[in-house]
Amino acid sequence: MSPATVADPQAIAEVFSYVPLLAHLNERQRRRLADLATTRAYEAGSTIVRQGDTSMALYVLVSGHVRIERESEAGKSVQVEALGHGGFFGEMGLIEDRPRAATVIADEETECALLAKWDFQNELRTDPDIALALLPVLGARIRDLDDQLVRLHHTDGG
Repeated sequence: MSPATVADPQAIAEVFSYVPLLAHLNERQRRRLADLATTRAYEAGSTIVRQGDTSMALYVLVSGHVRIERESEAGKSVQVEALGHGGFFGEMGLIEDRPRAATVIADEETECALLAKWDFQNELRTDPDIALALLPVLGARIRDLDDQLVRLHHTDGG
């Protein structure tokens, strides 16, 4: 992993417009969030986040490809999703203090824009309409994760 860098906020705002979580925001709101983001580069095979670690940021893929794996109760690592450009993970860490639910690994050289929890929450205080725009997307994401857990349980023979 390389150190954090500050990328072009306009380019990050454009990537944010493809992210379902942020697409419902207006251009000004996305640009304000992009101004707060930093970018990090990861080599192929690098673990970006690990299941159980503290969750403190939303990650948006600017380039590259990742796989998301979750360890089952039986200790088996199972791929639950793959993401490319515009994919995102870590959104629940923006709103709650719980450990990461999965491990994310770079399948190739990958660059992510990171939006820190504290920056996001400060923006919500400034512009509460951001929260209203995110609620439907977060609700759908929770339902999708629940469905994945049910499938994972069935895969383990439970």
